[in-house]
This record gives sequence, structure tokens and C-alpha cells, in this order.
Amino acid sequence: MKNYIKNLTILGVILMFTSCLVEDTAPSDNNDAGPNLIGFSSKTQNLSAVSDGNEYDFTIKMEVKGPTSETSSAVDATATISIDPSSTAIEGVHFRLDSKTITLTKDNNYLGLVPITVITDGIVAPLPENPKLILNVASATGQNLVANGNVTTLTFVYQCFADLSGTYLVTNDFCDPSFTTTITANPDGSWHIGSADGGFLHQCTSNTSLLNPGNIVELCGDILPTGDLDFGTEGFSGAIGDISGGTWDAENGILTMQHTEAFFTGGPYAWTSTYTRQ
Repeated sequence: MKNYIKNLTILGVILMFTSCLVEDTAPSDNNDAGPNLIGFSSKTQNLSAVSDGNEYDFTIKMEVKGPTSETSSAVDATATISIDPSSTAIEGVHFRLDSKTITLTKDNNYLGLVPITVITDGIVAPLPENPKLILNVASATGQNLVANGNVTTLTFVYQCFADLSGTYLVTNDFCDPSFTTTITANPDGSWHIGSADGGFLHQCTSNTSLLNPGNIVELCGDILPTGDLDFGTEGFSGAIGDISGGTWDAENGILTMQHTEAFFTGGPYAWTSTYTRQ
């Protein structure tokens, strides 16, 4: 009986040891056998450009990923890009791809950029629908390398040219003031107004020393809603002068905006401001 129990114990230890060996070796063997993948780093990208007749340069990021991409010898990875026939963007009209081949090297960690040029000549913004360019990796060459099968979709957003800079005569229909302020360009394409609430705070209340500057975004004649004023939603809990919308008349140099506030007793109030360039 003792010998029988002893033999069972030995057999159990052998089985446990054998199972551990199988579990330790199988996963790593499978991982090493997988290919390296080359493709686009992002599935979507917006390319925004002002429709002023100029060309604008952008880049598309590509990369190699895989089990041996970091340990393999310094073999270049090359990909050839193709345009998917479902694309609505037209080569030579909306964009130009000067090269459809890219080589990624180990020295650059198998990262690279494909240049693409957005064409605006002949484009009248805003377009009824933003053109889309869908790109595939048509072929790949390199050590244990295949295309990852992903595509990237580039959306062309054409903006209208606008220049709101200048000095403006300002009034509003709340208290009918008359004063001047300036509008200047911000680096990000938005516009800074010295008094962005139509003069409500310093002309229509007793706070005569408090201007209410702010920033607006103009998109093809429309002013986008914002609370980006010093005493607006983004700068002050009272939301004085928040802009709910507006229009830009480029031909006559007239900016019109609708405002609200929720701070003063008796409110909330609403009014319209008019800025006329001098």
C-alpha cells in the first residue's frame, strides 16, 4: 500500500512538471512567429486650409509594429500607398501626393511621414460636402513585413478667407451706445475684440471701467457661439456677453452678434451688437 501511494505521488509530480513546461514555451513561440505590420498611425485626419488659392502642406504618419521590429537587423521597411476608389477627393483638384512610396528605417524607430499638399486654387468655400481621401497600403517589403490592412481617411475642410482686422464703430440695441474698439487676428485663426459684448458691460451698466474683451471664430460668414469673453462663461460665472451666434458681412465690413447675460438683477437679458469697420 505504501509503495502504491509513493508511485502515485511521483506520477503527480511528473505530470505537474510536464504541464508547466508546455505553458512556458508555447506562447513565446507563437509570438516570435508573427509578422511585423506597416501602416498608418491614425485612422482619420482633418486637413484644414483657407480657400485663398495657395497650397498647404501636411504629413501623414506611418509606422511599423510587430514582435521583432525592435530586435531585427537594420533592414528598411518600404510601403507603397494607393488611393481607394471610394475617395471623393480628386487628385490634382483637392490634393497632390508627390510620392506614394515611403521607406522607414530602424534609425528612425520605423516611423515616417508621407507629405501631402492641399490645393485651394479654384475652390470656393464652403463646399456642400467635405471631400474625403481614403488611402491604403498596397504593398510592403522588408524583413518579416506585411501591410496591417488598415486604411486612413483624410477629410479636406476648406475655410473661407476672412480679414476682420481693423477699428470698428460699435453699438447695441440694449442701450444704444456709440464707441470704437479694435479687432485683431489671433495666431490660431480666431479674432480678438477689445470689447466683445457690444459694449454692454461698460456702456449699459455702472461698471464703466470694465471692458469685456473676448475671442470669436468666423467660419464663411458665420460667427460661432462662444463664451470666450473675460466676463463670459469661460472667464466669469456671470456669463456676461456670451455670444449665441452672428454674421460677418465681408463686403460691407459689418459684424453682427447676438448676446446674453445671466448675472444682473432683472435678467437674463439679450441684445444684438453691430460692429461697423471704419
